[in-house]
Amino acid sequence: MDAGMNTSTHLKAQARCPLQEHFLPRKSSKENLDRFIPNRSAMDFDYAHYALTEGRNGKDQVTAAVSSPSREAYRKQLAETMNLNHTRILAFRNKPQAPVELLPTDHSASLLHQQPKSVKPRRYIPQTSERTLDAPDIVDDFYLNLLDWGSANVLAIALGHTVYLWDASSGSTSELVTIDEEKGPVTSINWAPDGRHVALGLNNSEVQLWDSGSNRQLRTLKGCHQSRVGSLAWNNHILTTGGMDGQIVNNDVRIRSHVVETYRGHTQEVCGLKWSGSGQQLASGGNDNVVHIWDRSAASSNSTTQYLHRLEEHTSAVKALAWCPFQANLLATGGGGGDRTIKFWNTHTGACLNSVDTGSQVCSLLWSKNERELLSSHGFTQNQLTLWKYPSMVKMAELTGHTSRVLYMAQSPDGCTVASAAGDETLRFWNVFGVPETAKKAAPKATHEPFSHVNLIAQLIKRRRFGTKTLDPSPPSTVINRARKREMGKEMESPKEQSSYTVEQLVAVNPFNPEILPDLENYVNEQVTSQTYSLDANLCLLRLYQFEPERMNTHIVARILLKALMAMPAPDFSLCLFLIPERVQMEEQFKTLIVLSHYLETGRFQQFWDEAAKNRHILEAVPGFEQAIQAYASHLLSLSYQKVPRSVLAEAVNMDGASLDKFIEHQVANSGWIVAKEDGSIVLPQNEFNHPELKKNTGENVSLEHIARIFPILG
Repeated sequence: MDAGMNTSTHLKAQARCPLQEHFLPRKSSKENLDRFIPNRSAMDFDYAHYALTEGRNGKDQVTAAVSSPSREAYRKQLAETMNLNHTRILAFRNKPQAPVELLPTDHSASLLHQQPKSVKPRRYIPQTSERTLDAPDIVDDFYLNLLDWGSANVLAIALGHTVYLWDASSGSTSELVTIDEEKGPVTSINWAPDGRHVALGLNNSEVQLWDSGSNRQLRTLKGCHQSRVGSLAWNNHILTTGGMDGQIVNNDVRIRSHVVETYRGHTQEVCGLKWSGSGQQLASGGNDNVVHIWDRSAASSNSTTQYLHRLEEHTSAVKALAWCPFQANLLATGGGGGDRTIKFWNTHTGACLNSVDTGSQVCSLLWSKNERELLSSHGFTQNQLTLWKYPSMVKMAELTGHTSRVLYMAQSPDGCTVASAAGDETLRFWNVFGVPETAKKAAPKATHEPFSHVNLIAQLIKRRRFGTKTLDPSPPSTVINRARKREMGKEMESPKEQSSYTVEQLVAVNPFNPEILPDLENYVNEQVTSQTYSLDANLCLLRLYQFEPERMNTHIVARILLKALMAMPAPDFSLCLFLIPERVQMEEQFKTLIVLSHYLETGRFQQFWDEAAKNRHILEAVPGFEQAIQAYASHLLSLSYQKVPRSVLAEAVNMDGASLDKFIEHQVANSGWIVAKEDGSIVLPQNEFNHPELKKNTGENVSLEHIARIFPILG
């Protein structure tokens, strides 16, 4: 159980105005530096030692030696290259040196022209906050959520009983509402997706909805909880609330009877709620040290919804939750003072992918929208913000400035700036995530790819292969009309030539382009819903997962393997399995699919159907799976039997009674089966496998002349 409200260091702040610029003496490269006091951090001690010892001897030797213009020019060039042309030993300003150009300009330009992909420079991360505002009377309570940044670039913060709005565009501050003493203080705050409406959770169990544009209260949600509401999360028109009573309630704010679902699983206060980007899964963390994953599609208003996963590896309260923006099934969670770890979860399987000990209480987590980075805020001892590189979890920076635990963080709409609020009653803004790539540079001009006409010809040839397994090679929903046309290496000249490219065509032309990965994942889902199949596109996706394993979606991989099983007797399942890492194959759902594949390959249908019945939740994800396996079983029987008993057929297709009769009638009408009148067995059509005499002789006739040539070799 984590420490909640901290009252021992609560400051009296009657004289301080909320959200006013707060200036603190701080030391940086440009402030509080005396021009006569050297800056040790900017000195090059190696060069200083050289200059004081070897440097003087070198100068004497150069002066004594016979000098020439070419030798002197060479010496100067060498000194610049080796950074030996300093004029001072002491440094008074922490100013980075300009990069030295080692190659002549004309050679550098030619190399840059030949290599359009330049090395990405390391991003500069400021170590100090760019702005600090006063936040008097902010409640120092680990279990609350009192800060949020809306899509309209307005930050909302609850200071005691009052909610203030700070417009990041203009820097103006306004008061939204002050809650009555008997209802307050405000215990949670969360913006709606539209950036105009905001929800407030109160200490008396009520939830209020406000219009920030008109400063008008829209409605009050009552009856959801029996004590304070410490966490809120929007999912379109659904407002999810979590209370100290351990309940989680979904409220449809459009209707009068707003409670539509109730989740019960936590035994203590719910202090963290986060919906996934797709809005299908909800993560909840509680003071009972448990994280639950709830599936929206399984929710029911008639009864309490059962959680999808219960994650119990944390040993302290879990408030910090963050869904990964570039991998849909990846969730990061942070534990309190008794746990101090950040854990990463695969929410499809419930497996813990990694755990990192941070050394201090984890209060909040935020993913970068522009880079593969994670920001965490902490409590005792340093009260710092730590930036991690994912998936290596190497520390990129530690940002200090707060003097009390950093309880709350919020991210700006553009993903660049992070606001942090702490028990020291300050609100700080950090430019930690840099500038988005779209703002850094304009879109690159489309370059003509060499041999693009050859690639397009290859594309047309490969379309034949797709046509054998895909019912419709150009389904409308798989058409790509976005900027990825540039990757095709061809400019479109007229509206008639701007024909849309299908996923198969993108795979044929540029199969190793990671930008098509989301389209390939969507195409897998479309194959499932439309009951089509494209092995080439699925193999391409699995290859891309090998290059970028952190983006692997195991839910998609499982669907690919199920579709491959449905293609038997083709070896598609083995081809796909070879591209899946062993660590992924060790997950329970993939173990099950491998066992099912083995049963099908060996014709052990009874064992297959028994195992399938135990894991129906995996197989039901792909419509038509059972029918495809029944078709495969019928095909295998036709290769092995001339006349198959009814009991053997029933075992192979997992049918009996009226359903089996209907299946046999369909095969009689469409596949040429005959039902024997004497015993009811099935006479199968003749083929070269069940009637060897029908097998064609495909051997070649070898003339005696060719055989006679090897006689001398044989001796």
